[in-house]
Amino acid sequence: MSHDERVTHPDQHGAADAAVSVGSGRPTSARANEKGLPGQAGQAGIQDVEPSGEDRRRRRLRRSVAAGTFILVVALVVAVFMVPVNAVIEAPGPTWNVLDNGSSSDQDVLKVSGTETYPTEGALRMTTVSVSGCPGYPVTTADLIAAWFSSDKRIVDRNEVCPQDQSAEQVEETGKAQMTASQDSAVIAALIETGMAGAMHLTVTEVTEQQTSTEIQADDVLETITPEGGQTTTITSFSQLRELMTTIPEGTRVTLGVRRGEQQVPAALTTIAPQEGTTGSLLGLSLRVSVDSQVEATFGLSDVGGPSAGMMFALGVVDEITPGSLTGGKDISGTGTIDMNGQVGPIGGIQQKMAGARNAGSTFFLAPASNCEEVKGHEPEGMQVFAVSTLHEAVTATEAIASGNTSGLATCSAQ
Repeated sequence: MSHDERVTHPDQHGAADAAVSVGSGRPTSARANEKGLPGQAGQAGIQDVEPSGEDRRRRRLRRSVAAGTFILVVALVVAVFMVPVNAVIEAPGPTWNVLDNGSSSDQDVLKVSGTETYPTEGALRMTTVSVSGCPGYPVTTADLIAAWFSSDKRIVDRNEVCPQDQSAEQVEETGKAQMTASQDSAVIAALIETGMAGAMHLTVTEVTEQQTSTEIQADDVLETITPEGGQTTTITSFSQLRELMTTIPEGTRVTLGVRRGEQQVPAALTTIAPQEGTTGSLLGLSLRVSVDSQVEATFGLSDVGGPSAGMMFALGVVDEITPGSLTGGKDISGTGTIDMNGQVGPIGGIQQKMAGARNAGSTFFLAPASNCEEVKGHEPEGMQVFAVSTLHEAVTATEAIASGNTSGLATCSAQ
């Protein structure tokens, strides 16, 4: 019905009004009001209806659920972003050019003295892994989620990197001790590689708990060893002594000829069990190895720990004390532990170190052959990765890269 039609029949409205106003005295229902008064009376009927107790309970319940849900969401967000979790994230770390003489940093990474040194060029970069999750560097669930989706990061068990029973200070001290030992081994290996090492000396620094002999003392220098009933052998190098010990059974009584101050004295002991998986026995002594040489090398890195830069330190020393540029101006990165005999050993985080080298601009990488299984399929695009097992192989590979002819070098894909 149109508005004009409603205006032309006022009697109908009047009848309706009478029906509403004249009643039996009983409350008029909302339905009746809605029918009789589509405007004002209908509104009055709605206002008169109050929510029941059940409706109020339902509303309170909905408000409580909403508030609880909000609090739970806030707590979860806080936990994800703030609460530490027991895991370690490894990511590409910075690199340092061991040939840097302070031109791009505030200190020399490597400084050699005691012999003539030669100009260097290019870069020999030691690579590192940035570790989060150890004491003082917590990670959260949000960090783990981000690491999970990153091709350059790796989540590892914390005990593989920093055992939970070690404090931040203990972890740092262990890393520094490993770094110092790798630097000492690197210098000796470089001197042997270049033929500049004189006689080698093995000095006792500590008698281990497993060794019960009281005849040996700290600072004794080992000169000879005589197994009971066997021949006397003059000790000339650590590798020679290590090889000899593989032939002497555990529990053998041996006499060591040592130099103590200005005197040569005998010191007897009984050999102890070797490390698991090896043969022979051990002396039960901690030894410091030194060589007769005027060459000294100092390293300027104070915030880096661990043994994995040993090979690159040794390459840097070789480059410094030999004529010509070892790198030919190329930018070469690498990693690997090293012992004083020049053996290159495996390290952790090889994929993160290759990524860090890529980020630093290196196009060549020297990797321990013993890490090849982790290298395969993860070589950064545009980077050539070569496998080495000894310092001599690393020197040869660096020279080949410098010459531009790397066809004869070993790669992990060929292992």
